Amino acid sequence: NRYFNEFCFRINRSQSKDTISTNLIKRMVITDKIYQSKIIGN
Repeated sequence: NRYFNEFCFRINRSQSKDTISTNLIKRMVITDKIYQSKIIGN
């Protein structure tokens, strides 16, 4: 049962298009701009 669960997890993960980098890029595109001065408080 553990082997099958691991197999399913890996198959699903390999076929998933939502990788960490894809998620990061999506979030960068849909969020508002923020400038460095606002981040550091100047």
